[in-house]
Amino acid sequence: MIRTPSGTSAPWDPAVTPYMVEPMRCLTSRQYEAVVFIGPAQSGKTQALVDCWVGWQILYDPSDMLILQTSQETARDFSRRRIDRLHRNSPALAQALPASPQNDNTYDKVYRSGNILSIGWPSINQLSGRPIKYMALTDYDRMPQDVDGEGSPFELSRKRTTTFLSRAMTMVESSPGEPIIDPTWYPRTPHEGPPARGIMALFNLGDRRRWYWPCQHCGEMFMQPSGIDGLSFERRTDKHGNVSTATGAVGVPCPACGGISGAKDKRAMVAAGEWRAEPGREDSRIASFWLPGAAATYISWRSTALRYLDALRIFEMTGSEESLKNVTNLDLGSPYLPRAMATQQSADEYKTRAEDLPKRQVPEGVRFLVAAVDVQKSRFVVQVHGFGSGLESWIVDRFDLHLSETRTDRGEPVAINPATRLEDWYQIIPRVVEAAYPLSDDSGRSMAVMVACCDSGGADGVTRRAYDFWRAASRRGFGGRLLLVKGERPSSSARRPRVQKSFPDSSRRRDRNAGARGDVPVYLLNTTAIKDAIHNDLARTSPGPGYVHFPDWLPPSFYDELAAESRGPKGWEAVRRDRANEALDLLGYAHAMAVVLGAEAINWDRPPPWAQEWDKNSNVTGGGAPAKEPEPVPASRRQKRGFVGGWR
Repeated sequence: MIRTPSGTSAPWDPAVTPYMVEPMRCLTSRQYEAVVFIGPAQSGKTQALVDCWVGWQILYDPSDMLILQTSQETARDFSRRRIDRLHRNSPALAQALPASPQNDNTYDKVYRSGNILSIGWPSINQLSGRPIKYMALTDYDRMPQDVDGEGSPFELSRKRTTTFLSRAMTMVESSPGEPIIDPTWYPRTPHEGPPARGIMALFNLGDRRRWYWPCQHCGEMFMQPSGIDGLSFERRTDKHGNVSTATGAVGVPCPACGGISGAKDKRAMVAAGEWRAEPGREDSRIASFWLPGAAATYISWRSTALRYLDALRIFEMTGSEESLKNVTNLDLGSPYLPRAMATQQSADEYKTRAEDLPKRQVPEGVRFLVAAVDVQKSRFVVQVHGFGSGLESWIVDRFDLHLSETRTDRGEPVAINPATRLEDWYQIIPRVVEAAYPLSDDSGRSMAVMVACCDSGGADGVTRRAYDFWRAASRRGFGGRLLLVKGERPSSSARRPRVQKSFPDSSRRRDRNAGARGDVPVYLLNTTAIKDAIHNDLARTSPGPGYVHFPDWLPPSFYDELAAESRGPKGWEAVRRDRANEALDLLGYAHAMAVVLGAEAINWDRPPPWAQEWDKNSNVTGGGAPAKEPEPVPASRRQKRGFVGGWR
């Protein structure tokens, strides 16, 4: 008995989701040892393959069963929201469960027949040491693909069922979540899925069943293309050329006759659809199914198109692909190919875009300046970025701080050592945080840096020095204009924001070398998401929102640094270990600062004072004679102002 949205219970009806009937039949067939089902969210797959399977085995084949959720928290929620309600709404199941607290707890249900239903999560303790006849793995692509170094959840689950021979069954269901790992892939067979880890890899191991349904014009049975290509709709653009919304009807095109089947035809098409296995793979012991999002009963074609276009608009404004990935995975039921993997560019291609721009001056169009500092072993690398309307950006300055104020006994300068000498960090204040750059209009005015950020990771000792430096800068009133950042690459299953403010505290840990006491704000950067956005901006071929301008005075090494990493399935990785990547990292830091400032949400017709045009901009000062190229502040002046010799 299924609980309906109205709150009542009714018998499960196969006519509502007819595409689930065949996968359910395979669950009870001794011909298969596993059933793999890929489909969009809210397609009824969990209800059919988990809820109904639980009910069937309790009443008709009492056996031990383990339902594996993504985490302990989701296991608890699944037990209370689905399994407990399943018992309450189905009288036969309620009667099978003794009314005793020890037989009905959150993670284990013991029935009158003696069989045990367990709800667990991926851990080696859950997946080892006990034979279980039925294994159900839900939302598989949000699970870790290596459980405590022992292997994938699927392989570990199959080992638990070995004792039961052909009567055992392992079921895996999920919407795709792992990215495509090869941008050059094309299908060698009609039903082959793209190369991706997780459930798509399991689909390719099986008999590869795809959903065929009839065209309402010619009657031909066809397999809908995966992804957004499977829907047909017109796209309206706004005055800036950005996609704004869908117009007209949304339908499914037929590859045979070109006719468009509309939303009114969907019910009949789904009812007449059928699963077809890959020719030549019918003998596989894994029954694998891949349902397109358009065929899902609870998903509207028009809503999917609108969500996709909303995600496309977010991508065009911010360069972030998270919304596009979510729509592709959850609404369309397809794996996502990161655009950075499909459009990787070389250093030579970047060089061809260099423009004749004045050196260390603010180009026309820049509304605010952001400075970014990367910490290296014996120097600080600084890049200053100018952002304009739509976050079009320009490289305004690039230089190294490599000489310390410290001198040898003979008065010779020594190299900067960020891990050892705190005083070396103080140069960042006058040279970066307090820097101002002349406008390119020869008016004598200059624009001050809005905010500066500095990397806080690196060699042993760097983090402690970075925290001490920020504390000293904060006491001098620079805490709001100088932010510390730290790049992190989350695992593929993690869902983290691009930028997250934190207050590290290592005072209670044995390792206190970082000097973190919970008083220093550090902005944690999701480097995968940020570098995806940066690469998407770099891939733009004409000036406009997101486009990055390179001045022709930048050295060739700058472009090599931009191309020093490539996008892989685990994120951005170095092409070669000996290749520097400072330019790419600093672009990412600057992009993160734009996110922190809320610049993505600016209404450029009515921007805040610091993002106004030059005549009204709060960071633009001066006038009269043209300003000269900025020069380093003399050491004597820095000492007078308290930047050398240690702050108290």
